[in-house]
Amino acid sequence: MKTINRLLAISAISLFIMSCSSEEVDEPQGPAPNDNVSDGSGDGGQTTATVFERLQGNTFRQIESPDDCATCEDEINYYIFSSDALQITGTKSDNTCEQNDIQSIGTCAECATVEEDSVDKLTLCLDSLCQTITFVSEDEIQFDFPSANQTWTAQRFAEEPPCIDWNPVGDGEDTVLGRLKGKTYQQIETVDTCGTCDDEKNYYMFFEDGIRITGTTLDDVCEQNDYTAFGDDIDIELNTTDELRICIGTFPFRFCQTITFLSDTEIHFDFPAFNQTWTAQLYTDDVPCTDWTEGPTTTNPIYSGTFGGAVYDNGTFLFPSSNSQTWAGFANEDTGLYPLSFPNGGKVTFNAATEGATDIVVKFVFERLPFDAEGNGAADTQPSFETATVTVSGTDTKEYSVDFGSQDDNTFRSALFYLITQDQTLTASDFDITTN
Repeated sequence: MKTINRLLAISAISLFIMSCSSEEVDEPQGPAPNDNVSDGSGDGGQTTATVFERLQGNTFRQIESPDDCATCEDEINYYIFSSDALQITGTKSDNTCEQNDIQSIGTCAECATVEEDSVDKLTLCLDSLCQTITFVSEDEIQFDFPSANQTWTAQRFAEEPPCIDWNPVGDGEDTVLGRLKGKTYQQIETVDTCGTCDDEKNYYMFFEDGIRITGTTLDDVCEQNDYTAFGDDIDIELNTTDELRICIGTFPFRFCQTITFLSDTEIHFDFPAFNQTWTAQLYTDDVPCTDWTEGPTTTNPIYSGTFGGAVYDNGTFLFPSSNSQTWAGFANEDTGLYPLSFPNGGKVTFNAATEGATDIVVKFVFERLPFDAEGNGAADTQPSFETATVTVSGTDTKEYSVDFGSQDDNTFRSALFYLITQDQTLTASDFDITTN
């Protein structure tokens, strides 16, 4: 299925999800346009309209089968082009709706951008992911996704495309998620269950706003207590009366899992990325380990990203008074440590020294998302918090730390470091962020 991942809070353009060529060509339902001049003045033999201009107002259909590629399914996809968006709808082979996504095209923060639009090809990009669309004939187009080494074709479809008003994420009590909410399911796992399985028991607790998974060894020693919220951490891609599909990550590192009911008391998990399936049974006793916490965990940020005129040079930090903004600082560039959470508080530890005799005051800030990450400016950073200041004194390297309190269930994907003292060079290294 071609998935518009941006609608699911990820940064990859959905039409880039891998697909394959289909051999079936749909016969045009009416006369194919024979005038490709964008102003309508052509005589039919010219091709002066760009690819994007020729696509607008048209729908192209792809009929896919499992034989087409390793990730293909029995489904039909419809690509609906307008001047400012691409809508992709999809059905199963029996015409049951399973997709309805829209990717905006333009200059907005979440838009796909037109990198090239000529009479020969259209190239759409989101960040570093690009895809090219070309006309094979007047009634067939080809998608080329070089970063995934995939191409596929789709044929002109003149009828009304299906599922254009269908909502893939239902919210009724009869949907899979509606039936799961407020219930817990237990899985008893052994090393023989799968290649990555352990001897343990897992408990899946479904809530209105997320999922909690607790776990114990077979002799009931707590070893897991994780809560993941819908929206920020888990994307609900599909929720119907038949199945629930939840996903994490961004393409090409996006992983989805499907949950279905086998009976009123048993559910089935399907995790195709790892070729794993398992079942869990309704559990009505008290769930263990819901208050259990692991020992402190530590991550190592790399504050080498500069903004607002701050200066970083191989472990030294400077906040100049000239040619800089009042909000200049340093951003962590190791995004693999996100999301961070501090339900029991935490601390930041680092080694530092001044270059001269002047003390240097610093602080740390944690934000929900970086500034304007979702196109809302400073609002995207909230909730946020900052630590107390730390004063670095002396040219000899010493260890410094600053503690902070509980941040409840908030998660943070932006860690910043600020020098408050200007025009003084700080040498700092070995930053540790500890979650209590």
